[in-house]
Amino acid sequence: MSLGRLLDGVQTIAILCNQWGDTGKGKFSDYFASQWADVIARGTGGNNAGHTVVNDGKEKVFRSLPAGIAYDHLGKINVLGNGMVLDLQVLSEELDELQKEGMSYNNLLISEDAHVVMPYHISRDKAWNQTQKDGGIGSTGNGIGPCYADKIARRGVRIGDLFDKDLLANKIKRASAFYPEHKLDLEEVLSRILPLAEKIRPLVKDTVVHMQGFLKRGKKILLEGAQGLLLSIEHGTYPYVTSSDSSLNGTAAGVGLSAKVVDLPLGTIKFPFMTRVGGGPFPTELGSTTAEEYCGGEGITKLFELKKYRIPYVKRDGGIHYDCHHRTILNLMNSKDPFEQGVGIRLAASEYGAVTGRPRRIGWTDAVAARYAIEANATFNIILTKTDAVAGAEHFRVCYGYKQGPSTLTTFRRAPQFLRSVRPSYSQYEGYGDINSLRDEANLPQSLRGAIGDFEKFTGSSVAIVSVGPQPDQTIVTGEAGR
Repeated sequence: MSLGRLLDGVQTIAILCNQWGDTGKGKFSDYFASQWADVIARGTGGNNAGHTVVNDGKEKVFRSLPAGIAYDHLGKINVLGNGMVLDLQVLSEELDELQKEGMSYNNLLISEDAHVVMPYHISRDKAWNQTQKDGGIGSTGNGIGPCYADKIARRGVRIGDLFDKDLLANKIKRASAFYPEHKLDLEEVLSRILPLAEKIRPLVKDTVVHMQGFLKRGKKILLEGAQGLLLSIEHGTYPYVTSSDSSLNGTAAGVGLSAKVVDLPLGTIKFPFMTRVGGGPFPTELGSTTAEEYCGGEGITKLFELKKYRIPYVKRDGGIHYDCHHRTILNLMNSKDPFEQGVGIRLAASEYGAVTGRPRRIGWTDAVAARYAIEANATFNIILTKTDAVAGAEHFRVCYGYKQGPSTLTTFRRAPQFLRSVRPSYSQYEGYGDINSLRDEANLPQSLRGAIGDFEKFTGSSVAIVSVGPQPDQTIVTGEAGR
Protein backbone atom coordinates (compact mmCIF):
# COMPACT_ATOMS: atom_id res chain seq x y z
CA MET A 1 0.00 0.00 0.00
CA SER A 2 1.30 3.49 -0.79
CA LEU A 3 1.49 6.38 1.65
CA GLY A 4 -0.75 8.35 -0.69
CA ARG A 5 -3.51 5.78 -0.41
CA LEU A 6 -3.28 5.74 3.39
CA LEU A 7 -3.62 9.53 3.47
CA ASP A 8 -6.31 9.85 0.83
CA GLY A 9 -8.92 12.39 2.00
CA VAL A 10 -7.09 13.03 5.30
CA GLN A 11 -6.61 16.57 6.65
CA THR A 12 -5.68 15.87 10.27
CA ILE A 13 -3.46 13.08 11.66
CA ALA A 14 -2.56 12.34 15.28
CA ILE A 15 0.52 10.27 16.18
CA LEU A 16 -0.15 8.73 19.60
CA CYS A 17 1.40 6.05 21.79
CA ASN A 18 -0.64 3.04 22.88
CA GLN A 19 1.85 1.92 25.53
CA TRP A 20 3.93 3.67 28.23
CA GLY A 21 5.64 6.11 25.86
CA ASP A 22 8.99 5.86 24.08
CA THR A 23 7.49 3.97 21.13
CA GLY A 24 9.08 5.90 18.27
CA LYS A 25 6.54 8.71 17.84
CA GLY A 26 9.45 10.99 16.95
CA LYS A 27 10.33 8.99 13.84
CA PHE A 28 6.78 9.13 12.55
CA SER A 29 6.18 12.74 13.51
CA ASP A 30 9.26 13.46 11.41
CA TYR A 31 8.07 11.08 8.68
CA PHE A 32 4.68 12.74 8.22
CA ALA A 33 6.01 16.25 8.85
CA SER A 34 8.54 15.90 6.05
CA GLN A 35 6.28 14.20 3.52
CA TRP A 36 2.81 15.51 4.22
CA ALA A 37 1.97 18.08 6.94
CA ASP A 38 1.68 21.87 6.70
CA VAL A 39 1.24 22.33 10.46
CA ILE A 40 2.81 20.24 13.25
CA ALA A 41 1.38 20.85 16.72
CA ARG A 42 2.04 19.50 20.18
CA GLY A 43 -0.44 19.93 23.03
CA THR A 44 0.65 18.01 26.14
CA GLY A 45 3.62 17.60 28.47
CA GLY A 46 6.86 19.55 28.47
CA ASN A 47 10.55 18.79 28.30
CA ASN A 48 9.89 15.45 29.98
CA ALA A 49 8.99 13.90 26.63
CA GLY A 50 11.97 13.75 24.32
CA HIS A 51 11.43 12.65 20.74
CA THR A 52 14.36 11.13 18.89
CA VAL A 53 14.69 11.53 15.13
CA VAL A 54 17.35 9.84 12.99
CA ASN A 55 18.12 11.28 9.57
CA ASP A 56 21.15 10.47 7.42
CA GLY A 57 22.55 8.54 10.36
CA LYS A 58 22.48 11.60 12.63
CA GLU A 59 20.40 11.46 15.81
CA LYS A 60 18.54 14.53 17.05
CA VAL A 61 16.56 14.71 20.31
CA PHE A 62 13.77 17.30 20.60
CA ARG A 63 12.66 17.97 24.17
CA SER A 64 9.88 20.56 23.92
CA LEU A 65 9.79 21.38 20.23
CA PRO A 66 7.79 19.29 17.76
CA ALA A 67 9.93 17.11 15.50
CA GLY A 68 8.59 19.08 12.54
CA ILE A 69 10.74 22.07 13.52
CA ALA A 70 13.40 20.55 11.27
CA TYR A 71 11.26 21.64 8.30
CA ASP A 72 10.70 25.25 9.36
CA HIS A 73 12.80 26.36 6.38
CA LEU A 74 10.17 24.83 4.11
CA GLY A 75 7.51 27.09 5.60
CA LYS A 76 6.01 24.38 7.79
CA ILE A 77 4.38 25.79 10.93
CA ASN A 78 5.16 24.28 14.36
CA VAL A 79 2.95 24.95 17.36
CA LEU A 80 3.53 24.61 21.10
CA GLY A 81 -0.06 24.42 22.29
CA ASN A 82 -2.12 25.67 25.18
CA GLY A 83 -1.98 22.29 26.96
CA MET A 84 1.81 22.27 27.30
CA VAL A 85 4.04 23.41 30.16
CA LEU A 86 7.27 25.08 29.12
CA ASP A 87 10.62 25.49 30.86
CA LEU A 88 11.87 28.72 29.28
CA GLN A 89 15.52 27.91 29.93
CA VAL A 90 15.27 24.54 28.20
CA LEU A 91 13.24 26.02 25.34
CA SER A 92 15.82 28.79 24.91
CA GLU A 93 18.62 26.22 24.79
CA GLU A 94 16.76 24.23 22.14
CA LEU A 95 16.31 27.34 20.01
CA ASP A 96 20.00 28.18 20.41
CA GLU A 97 20.92 24.64 19.31
CA LEU A 98 18.82 25.05 16.18
CA GLN A 99 20.62 28.28 15.32
CA LYS A 100 24.03 26.70 15.87
CA GLU A 101 23.10 23.95 13.42
CA GLY A 102 21.91 26.47 10.85
CA MET A 103 18.24 25.66 11.39
CA SER A 104 15.46 28.25 11.64
CA TYR A 105 12.35 28.63 13.78
CA ASN A 106 10.71 31.54 11.96
CA ASN A 107 7.35 29.75 11.76
CA LEU A 108 7.20 28.58 15.38
CA LEU A 109 4.09 29.60 17.33
CA ILE A 110 3.98 29.44 21.15
CA SER A 111 0.65 29.53 22.94
CA GLU A 112 0.06 32.47 25.25
CA ASP A 113 -1.98 30.04 27.36
CA ALA A 114 0.74 27.43 27.92
CA HIS A 115 1.99 27.35 31.50
CA VAL A 116 5.54 28.13 32.63
CA VAL A 117 7.69 25.71 34.62
CA MET A 118 9.16 27.81 37.45
CA PRO A 119 12.28 27.06 39.56
CA TYR A 120 10.17 26.07 42.57
CA HIS A 121 8.37 23.47 40.43
CA ILE A 122 11.67 21.81 39.58
CA SER A 123 12.96 21.76 43.18
CA ARG A 124 9.65 20.28 44.42
CA ASP A 125 9.63 17.62 41.71
CA LYS A 126 13.19 16.53 42.44
CA ALA A 127 12.53 16.38 46.17
CA TRP A 128 9.17 14.58 46.06
CA ASN A 129 8.75 12.62 42.84
CA GLN A 130 12.06 11.73 41.17
CA THR A 131 13.00 8.73 43.28
CA GLN A 132 11.51 5.27 42.75
CA LYS A 133 12.24 4.27 46.34
CA ASP A 134 9.34 3.37 48.61
CA GLY A 135 6.88 3.24 45.72
CA GLY A 136 7.89 6.58 44.19
CA ILE A 137 6.79 7.24 40.62
CA GLY A 138 10.26 8.06 39.29
CA SER A 139 9.44 11.31 37.47
CA THR A 140 11.97 13.10 35.28
CA GLY A 141 12.42 15.77 37.97
CA ASN A 142 11.77 18.53 35.42
CA GLY A 143 8.98 20.22 37.38
CA ILE A 144 6.19 19.06 35.08
CA GLY A 145 3.85 17.64 37.73
CA PRO A 146 4.04 20.60 40.13
CA CYS A 147 3.51 22.99 37.22
CA TYR A 148 0.34 21.17 36.17
CA ALA A 149 -0.77 21.07 39.83
CA ASP A 150 -0.50 24.87 39.96
CA LYS A 151 -2.44 25.12 36.70
CA ILE A 152 -5.31 23.08 38.13
CA ALA A 153 -5.17 25.06 41.41
CA ARG A 154 -5.45 28.29 39.36
CA ARG A 155 -2.20 29.75 40.63
CA GLY A 156 -0.03 28.99 37.62
CA VAL A 157 1.99 31.39 35.49
CA ARG A 158 1.06 31.42 31.81
CA ILE A 159 3.25 32.50 28.90
CA GLY A 160 1.03 35.54 28.39
CA ASP A 161 1.65 36.66 31.98
CA LEU A 162 5.37 37.05 31.33
CA PHE A 163 4.90 40.38 29.57
CA ASP A 164 3.26 42.18 32.52
CA LYS A 165 5.95 42.46 35.21
CA ASP A 166 3.60 43.45 38.03
CA LEU A 167 1.13 40.68 37.26
CA LEU A 168 3.96 38.17 36.97
CA ALA A 169 5.49 39.24 40.31
CA ASN A 170 2.14 38.93 42.08
CA LYS A 171 1.53 35.49 40.62
CA ILE A 172 4.97 34.26 41.66
CA LYS A 173 4.48 35.62 45.21
CA ARG A 174 1.10 33.90 45.48
CA ALA A 175 2.36 30.58 44.16
CA SER A 176 5.55 30.60 46.22
CA ALA A 177 3.53 30.43 49.42
CA PHE A 178 2.83 26.81 48.50
CA TYR A 179 6.56 26.03 48.23
CA PRO A 180 7.96 26.93 51.66
CA GLU A 181 11.03 24.73 51.15
CA HIS A 182 12.12 26.91 48.21
CA LYS A 183 13.92 30.05 49.35
CA LEU A 184 12.41 32.40 46.81
CA ASP A 185 14.26 35.53 45.77
CA LEU A 186 11.67 37.30 43.62
CA GLU A 187 14.12 39.65 41.93
CA GLU A 188 16.48 36.80 41.15
CA VAL A 189 13.64 34.79 39.57
CA LEU A 190 12.49 37.79 37.54
CA SER A 191 16.02 38.51 36.37
CA ARG A 192 16.22 34.96 34.99
CA ILE A 193 12.72 34.72 33.54
CA LEU A 194 12.22 38.12 31.89
CA PRO A 195 15.15 37.95 29.39
CA LEU A 196 13.98 34.48 28.32
CA ALA A 197 10.46 35.83 27.91
CA GLU A 198 11.68 38.63 25.68
CA LYS A 199 13.46 36.11 23.49
CA ILE A 200 10.22 34.29 22.66
CA ARG A 201 7.90 37.33 22.64
CA PRO A 202 7.66 37.53 18.81
CA LEU A 203 6.59 33.86 18.72
CA VAL A 204 3.80 34.09 21.32
CA LYS A 205 0.31 33.98 19.82
CA ASP A 206 -3.27 32.93 20.50
CA THR A 207 -2.56 29.54 18.98
CA VAL A 208 -6.13 28.27 19.44
CA VAL A 209 -7.34 30.90 16.97
CA HIS A 210 -4.50 30.00 14.61
CA MET A 211 -5.19 26.25 14.80
CA GLN A 212 -8.88 26.70 14.12
CA GLY A 213 -7.97 28.96 11.21
CA PHE A 214 -5.56 26.36 9.80
CA LEU A 215 -8.34 23.79 9.94
CA LYS A 216 -10.84 26.04 8.15
CA ARG A 217 -8.32 26.87 5.42
CA GLY A 218 -7.68 23.21 4.69
CA LYS A 219 -4.12 23.04 6.02
CA LYS A 220 -2.82 19.52 6.62
CA ILE A 221 -2.38 19.21 10.39
CA LEU A 222 -0.22 16.72 12.28
CA LEU A 223 -0.81 16.39 16.03
CA GLU A 224 2.32 15.10 17.76
CA GLY A 225 1.48 13.14 20.89
CA ALA A 226 3.66 12.92 23.98
CA GLN A 227 4.17 10.00 26.40
CA GLY A 228 1.56 7.24 26.07
CA LEU A 229 -2.05 6.30 26.80
CA LEU A 230 -1.03 4.08 29.71
CA LEU A 231 0.65 7.13 31.28
CA SER A 232 -2.35 9.43 30.81
CA ILE A 233 -3.58 11.15 33.97
CA GLU A 234 -7.10 10.16 32.87
CA HIS A 235 -6.60 6.68 31.43
CA GLY A 236 -3.28 5.38 32.81
CA THR A 237 -2.07 3.26 35.71
CA TYR A 238 -2.63 5.99 38.31
CA PRO A 239 -0.69 7.18 40.31
CA TYR A 240 2.18 5.95 38.09
CA VAL A 241 1.26 8.37 35.32
CA THR A 242 2.27 11.68 33.80
CA SER A 243 0.48 14.93 34.65
CA SER A 244 -1.42 15.52 31.41
CA ASP A 245 -3.91 13.60 29.30
CA SER A 246 -1.79 11.98 26.60
CA SER A 247 -4.82 10.41 24.90
CA LEU A 248 -6.29 11.52 21.57
CA ASN A 249 -8.74 13.75 23.45
CA GLY A 250 -6.02 15.45 25.51
CA THR A 251 -3.68 15.84 22.55
CA ALA A 252 -6.36 17.55 20.45
CA ALA A 253 -7.68 19.73 23.27
CA GLY A 254 -4.10 20.76 24.06
CA VAL A 255 -3.92 22.60 20.74
CA GLY A 256 -7.48 23.94 20.79
CA LEU A 257 -9.15 21.34 18.57
CA SER A 258 -11.79 18.67 19.08
CA ALA A 259 -10.76 15.05 18.72
CA LYS A 260 -13.66 14.74 16.25
CA VAL A 261 -11.67 16.63 13.61
CA VAL A 262 -8.84 14.05 13.62
CA ASP A 263 -9.33 12.00 10.45
CA LEU A 264 -6.55 9.48 11.05
CA PRO A 265 -5.41 8.68 14.61
CA LEU A 266 -2.32 6.45 14.35
CA GLY A 267 -1.18 4.56 17.45
CA THR A 268 2.43 3.47 17.89
CA ILE A 269 3.18 0.14 19.56
CA LYS A 270 6.58 -1.44 20.14
CA PHE A 271 6.44 -5.00 18.88
CA PRO A 272 7.25 -7.69 19.91
CA PHE A 273 8.74 -6.10 23.04
CA MET A 274 7.67 -3.01 24.98
CA THR A 275 9.18 -0.71 27.59
CA ARG A 276 8.35 1.37 30.62
CA VAL A 277 10.34 4.13 32.38
CA GLY A 278 9.99 4.94 36.07
CA GLY A 279 8.03 3.05 38.68
CA GLY A 280 4.73 1.29 38.26
CA PRO A 281 3.22 -2.09 37.34
CA PHE A 282 4.41 -3.89 34.21
CA PRO A 283 2.92 -7.41 33.94
CA THR A 284 5.19 -8.66 31.13
CA GLU A 285 8.44 -7.21 32.51
CA LEU A 286 11.44 -9.50 32.04
CA GLY A 287 12.95 -9.88 35.48
CA SER A 288 9.84 -8.65 37.28
CA THR A 289 10.37 -6.54 40.43
CA THR A 290 14.13 -7.24 40.37
CA ALA A 291 14.36 -5.47 37.02
CA GLU A 292 12.11 -2.64 38.20
CA GLU A 293 14.32 -1.95 41.22
CA TYR A 294 17.50 -2.30 39.15
CA CYS A 295 16.36 0.19 36.49
CA GLY A 296 15.42 2.68 39.19
CA GLY A 297 18.80 2.41 40.90
CA GLU A 298 21.43 5.12 41.09
CA GLY A 299 24.06 5.10 38.37
CA ILE A 300 22.41 2.54 36.10
CA THR A 301 23.04 3.88 32.59
CA LYS A 302 23.93 2.70 29.12
CA LEU A 303 27.62 3.19 29.91
CA PHE A 304 27.29 1.23 33.15
CA GLU A 305 25.74 -1.75 31.36
CA LEU A 306 28.26 -1.70 28.52
CA LYS A 307 31.09 -1.79 31.05
CA LYS A 308 29.40 -4.42 33.20
CA TYR A 309 28.97 -6.83 30.30
CA ARG A 310 32.30 -5.89 28.67
CA ILE A 311 30.85 -4.71 25.40
CA PRO A 312 33.23 -2.48 23.36
CA TYR A 313 32.06 1.09 22.74
CA VAL A 314 33.31 4.47 21.57
CA LYS A 315 32.30 7.99 22.56
CA ARG A 316 31.64 10.12 19.49
CA ASP A 317 29.58 13.21 18.60
CA GLY A 318 28.32 13.47 22.17
CA GLY A 319 26.99 9.91 22.19
CA ILE A 320 28.01 6.37 23.08
CA HIS A 321 28.23 4.01 20.11
CA TYR A 322 28.50 0.21 20.09
CA ASP A 323 27.56 -2.84 18.03
CA CYS A 324 23.95 -3.65 18.95
CA HIS A 325 24.46 -7.13 17.49
CA HIS A 326 27.58 -7.92 19.52
CA ARG A 327 27.80 -11.60 20.45
CA THR A 328 27.50 -10.82 24.17
CA ILE A 329 24.26 -8.92 23.55
CA LEU A 330 22.84 -11.80 21.52
CA ASN A 331 23.81 -14.23 24.28
CA LEU A 332 22.08 -12.05 26.88
CA MET A 333 18.96 -11.74 24.71
CA ASN A 334 18.78 -15.54 24.44
CA SER A 335 19.58 -16.20 28.09
CA LYS A 336 17.32 -18.51 30.07
CA ASP A 337 17.35 -15.90 32.84
CA PRO A 338 14.54 -13.34 32.23
CA PHE A 339 16.50 -10.49 33.84
CA GLU A 340 19.49 -11.06 31.54
CA GLN A 341 17.14 -11.41 28.58
CA GLY A 342 15.75 -7.96 29.39
CA VAL A 343 19.25 -6.49 29.57
CA GLY A 344 20.07 -8.04 26.19
CA ILE A 345 16.98 -6.59 24.51
CA ARG A 346 17.64 -3.18 26.11
CA LEU A 347 21.17 -3.13 24.71
CA ALA A 348 20.11 -4.50 21.32
CA ALA A 349 17.40 -1.84 21.01
CA SER A 350 19.37 0.93 22.81
CA GLU A 351 16.47 1.51 25.17
CA TYR A 352 17.63 4.41 27.33
CA GLY A 353 15.68 7.60 28.02
CA ALA A 354 16.11 10.34 25.40
CA VAL A 355 15.73 13.03 28.10
CA THR A 356 16.88 11.29 31.30
CA GLY A 357 19.31 8.64 30.03
CA ARG A 358 17.63 6.14 32.36
CA PRO A 359 17.46 2.46 31.34
CA ARG A 360 14.00 1.52 30.14
CA ARG A 361 12.37 -1.51 31.68
CA ILE A 362 11.83 -4.32 29.15
CA GLY A 363 8.99 -6.78 28.64
CA TRP A 364 7.20 -8.62 25.86
CA THR A 365 4.36 -6.76 24.12
CA ASP A 366 1.14 -6.87 26.12
CA ALA A 367 -1.81 -7.26 23.73
CA VAL A 368 -4.33 -6.97 26.58
CA ALA A 369 -3.04 -3.52 27.50
CA ALA A 370 -2.71 -2.61 23.82
CA ARG A 371 -6.34 -3.45 23.10
CA TYR A 372 -7.45 -1.21 25.96
CA ALA A 373 -5.27 1.65 24.70
CA ILE A 374 -6.34 1.22 21.06
CA GLU A 375 -10.00 1.44 22.05
CA ALA A 376 -9.48 4.41 24.41
CA ASN A 377 -7.51 6.30 21.74
CA ALA A 378 -9.66 5.15 18.79
CA THR A 379 -6.38 4.29 17.07
CA PHE A 380 -7.55 1.26 15.13
CA ASN A 381 -4.81 1.93 12.58
CA ILE A 382 -1.51 1.22 14.28
CA ILE A 383 2.21 1.53 13.68
CA LEU A 384 4.48 -1.27 14.90
CA THR A 385 7.94 -0.02 15.88
CA LYS A 386 11.29 -1.57 16.84
CA THR A 387 10.42 -4.84 15.08
CA ASP A 388 14.04 -5.01 13.87
CA ALA A 389 15.56 -4.64 17.35
CA VAL A 390 15.13 -8.27 18.43
CA ALA A 391 16.85 -9.71 15.34
CA GLY A 392 18.80 -12.74 16.49
CA ALA A 393 16.42 -13.71 19.29
CA GLU A 394 15.67 -17.44 19.20
CA HIS A 395 12.03 -16.76 20.03
CA PHE A 396 9.71 -13.95 21.05
CA ARG A 397 6.44 -13.80 22.94
CA VAL A 398 3.22 -11.79 22.99
CA CYS A 399 0.90 -11.65 26.01
CA TYR A 400 -2.76 -12.40 25.24
CA GLY A 401 -4.07 -12.84 28.79
CA TYR A 402 -3.40 -12.50 32.51
CA LYS A 403 -3.30 -15.47 34.85
CA GLN A 404 -4.82 -14.83 38.26
CA GLY A 405 -5.19 -17.99 40.31
CA PRO A 406 -6.98 -20.59 38.18
CA SER A 407 -8.41 -17.94 35.84
CA THR A 408 -7.05 -16.36 32.67
CA LEU A 409 -8.34 -12.82 32.19
CA THR A 410 -8.32 -10.83 28.95
CA THR A 411 -9.55 -7.47 30.24
CA PHE A 412 -7.10 -4.72 31.20
CA ARG A 413 -7.61 -2.95 34.52
CA ARG A 414 -5.65 0.20 35.40
CA ALA A 415 -5.32 -0.46 39.14
CA PRO A 416 -1.65 -1.12 40.06
CA GLN A 417 -2.65 -3.68 42.68
CA PHE A 418 -4.44 -5.71 40.01
CA LEU A 419 -1.60 -5.50 37.48
CA ARG A 420 0.95 -6.55 40.10
CA SER A 421 -1.19 -9.57 41.06
CA VAL A 422 -1.34 -11.17 37.62
CA ARG A 423 1.08 -13.22 35.50
CA PRO A 424 1.19 -12.99 31.70
CA SER A 425 -0.18 -15.75 29.49
CA TYR A 426 1.99 -15.89 26.36
CA SER A 427 1.95 -17.16 22.82
CA GLN A 428 5.48 -17.93 21.66
CA TYR A 429 6.83 -17.42 18.14
CA GLU A 430 10.01 -18.36 16.33
CA GLY A 431 12.66 -15.64 16.20
CA TYR A 432 14.02 -14.04 13.04
CA GLY A 433 17.11 -12.32 11.66
CA ASP A 434 17.92 -8.92 10.21
CA ILE A 435 14.94 -7.18 8.57
CA ASN A 436 16.38 -3.66 8.16
CA SER A 437 16.50 -3.90 4.36
CA LEU A 438 12.94 -5.15 3.85
CA ARG A 439 10.41 -2.78 2.24
CA ASP A 440 7.53 -5.13 1.43
CA GLU A 441 5.30 -6.71 4.06
CA ALA A 442 5.19 -9.94 2.04
CA ASN A 443 8.91 -10.38 2.71
CA LEU A 444 8.64 -10.10 6.49
CA PRO A 445 9.53 -13.35 8.31
CA GLN A 446 6.65 -15.79 8.49
CA SER A 447 6.70 -15.92 12.29
CA LEU A 448 6.52 -12.11 12.52
CA ARG A 449 3.66 -11.96 10.00
CA GLY A 450 1.86 -14.65 11.99
CA ALA A 451 2.31 -12.73 15.24
CA ILE A 452 1.09 -9.52 13.61
CA GLY A 453 -2.01 -11.31 12.34
CA ASP A 454 -2.76 -12.74 15.79
CA PHE A 455 -2.23 -9.30 17.36
CA GLU A 456 -4.58 -7.62 14.86
CA LYS A 457 -7.28 -10.22 15.48
CA PHE A 458 -7.02 -9.96 19.28
CA THR A 459 -6.95 -6.14 19.43
CA GLY A 460 -9.40 -5.44 16.61
CA SER A 461 -6.84 -3.22 14.91
CA SER A 462 -5.13 -2.99 11.51
CA VAL A 463 -1.38 -2.58 11.20
CA ALA A 464 -0.91 0.34 8.80
CA ILE A 465 2.86 0.68 9.10
CA VAL A 466 5.73 -1.54 10.23
CA SER A 467 9.00 0.18 11.16
CA VAL A 468 12.05 -1.95 10.40
CA GLY A 469 14.72 0.54 11.50
CA PRO A 470 15.30 4.11 12.73
CA GLN A 471 15.83 5.72 9.32
CA PRO A 472 12.79 7.28 7.58
CA ASP A 473 13.05 4.89 4.61
CA GLN A 474 13.11 1.83 6.88
CA THR A 475 9.33 1.84 6.84
CA ILE A 476 6.77 -0.53 5.36
CA VAL A 477 3.29 0.85 4.62
CA THR A 478 1.05 -2.22 4.59
CA GLY A 479 -2.14 -3.00 2.71
CA GLU A 480 -4.16 -3.56 5.88
CA ALA A 481 -4.99 0.02 6.93
CA GLY A 482 -8.62 1.05 6.94
CA ARG A 483 -10.48 4.01 8.39
